[in-house]
Amino acid sequence: MRGEKNELKMNVEKFFLLLQNYPDDFDSTSVFVRFLRSFLRVNASEKMLPTIEIMTLIKEQKPNVFYSMSKLSEEDNMLAFLTSLSMDFQEAESRLQSIYEGKGVGQ
Repeated sequence: MRGEKNELKMNVEKFFLLLQNYPDDFDSTSVFVRFLRSFLRVNASEKMLPTIEIMTLIKEQKPNVFYSMSKLSEEDNMLAFLTSLSMDFQEAESRLQSIYEGKGVGQ
């Protein structure tokens, strides 16, 4: 279980780095899609993956990447599902920050 928590934290950290280091353009879309496919394989049996939170941050902070994902979703069921997920931006950011800081998902 400890390894699962570390794996989740490492993936959230990687996501924050992607947000910082990649521009909001079509060329970055494949990087984010690859990350999402890898992220969905994380074994977090005790907790749900913060997938909605991640998609919300992409939608708000990388709108062009999100738009490109939406276009790709016409032929990809996984992306169609993921691009339909959304929640309050502040709450999503707070929950991911809590995981990153090792506090678990904030309630």
